[in-house]
Amino acid sequence: MKTYTLKSDGDTLGAVQGFLKSLLTSGKVAALLVPQEVAAKTNVVPALIRDPEMLNKANPFAPVNGLNAARLVANLSRSLPEKVAVVLRSCEVRALVELVKLQQAKLENLLIIGVDCLGTFAPKDYGQMVKQKKVDAAQWVKGAAGGENPSGMDFRRACTLCTYPEASHADIILGWLGLDGKVLVTAGDDEDLSAVAGLEPVSVPDSRVKLLEKLAEERGQAKAKAVDEFKHSVSSIDDLAEILAACIKCQNCRQACPICFCRECVSAGPIFDHNGTKYMEYAGRKGAIELPTDTALFHLTRVNHMGLSCVGCGQCENACPMDIPVGLMFQALALPVQERFEYEPGRDLEETLPLTTYQEHELPELNTGKH
Repeated sequence: MKTYTLKSDGDTLGAVQGFLKSLLTSGKVAALLVPQEVAAKTNVVPALIRDPEMLNKANPFAPVNGLNAARLVANLSRSLPEKVAVVLRSCEVRALVELVKLQQAKLENLLIIGVDCLGTFAPKDYGQMVKQKKVDAAQWVKGAAGGENPSGMDFRRACTLCTYPEASHADIILGWLGLDGKVLVTAGDDEDLSAVAGLEPVSVPDSRVKLLEKLAEERGQAKAKAVDEFKHSVSSIDDLAEILAACIKCQNCRQACPICFCRECVSAGPIFDHNGTKYMEYAGRKGAIELPTDTALFHLTRVNHMGLSCVGCGQCENACPMDIPVGLMFQALALPVQERFEYEPGRDLEETLPLTTYQEHELPELNTGKH
């Protein structure tokens, strides 16, 4: 890996915009998919940009993330005629890794640019913070570089449990944590950045290494605690049903999940599309039934389908109109299976999915009677 400092002259965001422009003007890529600020600056949305001047609105550092862009990238990657750079946070890169394994994405014409992420706010909260001048997206890198949230507002829960502040598996990494307002550009040995102006070779500062390790450890402990507390509060299917009692089965969580890629979901098909006769039959059998039906089954089906590949991005929880802790629930329910197969989603492109492999002693306790 090669590391450089990006000259900023006090304008960190401007320097990064210039770096992205150089990728376009040098011909290294034909387009960039990058978070772009909306006119009011109260949110950012992924934009596919081919005109370098349009990158003046790009802001990959804004602490808001209304969706996991991995599925957008997967759709884009299937028939790309030219090379495209995609700017992603860690949870998005890891989700993309899983989609590649699931044969839903191709990496051939992608240049993955990972960006540090201390955490993000829910879009509705971020919009209010911008209006109330509690956060300045252009200055966020400098204020949060020490690893502390300077806004006084809470990050999304998923972000407080994320042990990956630095994006891995990226061809280029834009690092700012532990760098006091500067940006470190890390590139693979086969990435030629000679045509990009403003890069000075450096080594990775110890301050950055120590901060990344500290954040990973603290958030790992926070995740373990949160999962443990959830497990203790849900010791039976009745406890789980109580948590899901408010579910209106809108399926927003399925739509927001980057791993739920099926174009025809069983939950939206005829199996769960009951008619009046069936409802009356169920009500007659039990005396009363709650509507909509099968809410717990819907979530358990999702866990069974994509739990192994859940990267904990929390977009499902962000999308829930009933404030059900869907993201935490999925991490708690998926973790035992992930641990069973020593599998960490998004960790390694070469690490095969457990469902596609076979080991003679996958469940050793079944052979010893300890079950």
